[in-house]
Amino acid sequence: MGKRIISVLLIVGICLSVTACSPVENLFDIINRVTDNDNPLSGKSTDERIIMSLKDTYPEHTFSAINSFDNDKGEGLFSDEKGIKFRVHNLIYNNTYHFGCEDDYLATILNEQNYISQASDIATKYGYALAYDEENEIVSIQYAEDFQQTDDFSYYSKMVYEILNVVEIPTVVDPDTEFSTGEVNYYSSPCMGTLLCDITYHTSKTSLRISFEDKDLSEEQIQAKFKEEYQWLKETQE
Repeated sequence: MGKRIISVLLIVGICLSVTACSPVENLFDIINRVTDNDNPLSGKSTDERIIMSLKDTYPEHTFSAINSFDNDKGEGLFSDEKGIKFRVHNLIYNNTYHFGCEDDYLATILNEQNYISQASDIATKYGYALAYDEENEIVSIQYAEDFQQTDDFSYYSKMVYEILNVVEIPTVVDPDTEFSTGEVNYYSSPCMGTLLCDITYHTSKTSLRISFEDKDLSEEQIQAKFKEEYQWLKETQE
């Protein structure tokens, strides 16, 4: 940051020495140009922003636009290097510092392997039920009606581990979806990229979010996530 300020001041000095422009006008023009150079979103089209975001979420792959994002339709068609085509949709932000969208890349790969059917079979085997909201592409694990929750999540975590590893998928990096004023952030959120797992304590219920970024975790590490969420829910009721 200090080096950038010094560079700006040097450029301002040179500019003022060779032009008759207003010092204030020159200062703002130069600072804006320097700021733009430091902003990876600057000068990028919507398609370019989408591809940047996809690359961060799926770092092993490269992407290109097949049909450019259409603002009227609210979607575009993209492809990876292997020719897998998928939709990108639901632009959440698209401004100077912030860009966010959702993609069906992971969902396309999961559907090709009958993920919902396989995951549902695993959930049933363990006495749970899998629910899939097709419109919003959300997958959740729910208890059977007569299930009694305890603080032993070994069975639950074993089931989740099996579900996460029942299909072959690319490396997925959970995007940072939080935005702060003046700070650059861009992301693409993978549809069907998480499991929402019900946790109850007496009459209260919450959902633990498990993502495909967690697929390399051990059963014990997944169990620790459940216990932490359960303890939080328990404390809110005491």
